Amino acid sequence: MSKLINFYIRLNIYKQLFPLLVLYIIIAISFPKDPNFSDQGRYLGFADCILHGYYSLPFPDINLWNGPGYPIILAIFVFLKFSYAGLRVLNAFLLYFSLILCYKTIRIYSAKKQALLFTLMLGAYFPIYDMLRIMMTECLTWFLISLICYSFAKSYQQKKLSIKLLLLSSFAIAYLAMTKVIFGYVILAMLFISLFLYLLPGFRNQCKRSIAIFFVAFLFCLPWLFYTYHLTGKIFYWSNAGSMSLYTMSSPYANETGQWHTEEQLLKNPNHKVFIDSIMQLKPLQKDEAYKTQAVKNIKEHPLKYLTNIVSNTGQLLFFPSDLAPDTIFAYVPFIPNMFVVVFIVITTLIALRQYRKVPPEIIFLFLFILTYLFTSIFVTAYRRMFHITMPFWFMFFAYVFNNLIIVKFKTLRSSDTNISE
Repeated sequence: MSKLINFYIRLNIYKQLFPLLVLYIIIAISFPKDPNFSDQGRYLGFADCILHGYYSLPFPDINLWNGPGYPIILAIFVFLKFSYAGLRVLNAFLLYFSLILCYKTIRIYSAKKQALLFTLMLGAYFPIYDMLRIMMTECLTWFLISLICYSFAKSYQQKKLSIKLLLLSSFAIAYLAMTKVIFGYVILAMLFISLFLYLLPGFRNQCKRSIAIFFVAFLFCLPWLFYTYHLTGKIFYWSNAGSMSLYTMSSPYANETGQWHTEEQLLKNPNHKVFIDSIMQLKPLQKDEAYKTQAVKNIKEHPLKYLTNIVSNTGQLLFFPSDLAPDTIFAYVPFIPNMFVVVFIVITTLIALRQYRKVPPEIIFLFLFILTYLFTSIFVTAYRRMFHITMPFWFMFFAYVFNNLIIVKFKTLRSSDTNISE
């Protein structure tokens, strides 16, 4: 057994992680979900629109429900005549290369064995396996967050600012915003956070690269924002999906906790039927505005209920399945690894705060980046998969703390220091 382990350790990282790639491919091919399940049809529809030379229908029948990040990639492979199985196999390769990037990031701060251990633990995080079976954004997001961690860390390791790494980090962050539009707001928040920290004397030098990276990332997002402005006439308009999520999250009714529902489900709910009936004939932009207006009204009139919904939403983000999940025991299985992950987040964060002067600035900014995303997510309806996508960062963070901030000392007791009773 020891010879086998030594042989495995001597392999390069691509070969060491190859068994996980095989596992991912088997899951993607052998256990598919129906192409109409969840949001798959919408992403494929956007990909088809791209192949026909447009993304959204013109005003007033706009459709900006999702950003173009994932549909662009789907469009390339659909154009190349990939089958649905082939599109799912793409997920397997995205997760595999995510692990490679995470390993390379951890290696900046840790020895090979420790980096391999934490990378294998990340690869064994099975809640993400479910996303291998469907054509949605989570596997791409894993890859992008892994790329952001790697390029951000490498950028800060350079004595002089590397334009290549700056552009790579900024492009990865911007493409993440094109994939999950909530990160568009996170980019802006991180730019302000970085500027604020720049005003503090002790952080000035560390903030320069962060400001540059997030500013260029925002510049990369401008083509999308110009496009949405051209369609809607609204500045800084990312998507028309968030308003409905905010509306369901703001539900003031005692028997509801803010979980998302389709309009068909809301029409069957006596609490929402009158309002939904009143907006069903509106055009997308008008409906978007109506949802926002009603959501703000609900929050102003029932602030404590909204706060209660946020607490419930946080539990759903971290642990519990939404009511759209199948009512089986398997829907609760991700609770087990997430419980350990959350405990480790608390422990490692407390350790890092206590020794914050030892934590590299790039890890601090990445921590704030992920934390800002999670904090923003709880104010609209959240799902566990929104937490799952942050795992590449968290395992990198765990690796840094355990390998650099925790020192275990074993004290050998002398015989004279012990009292041994005969």
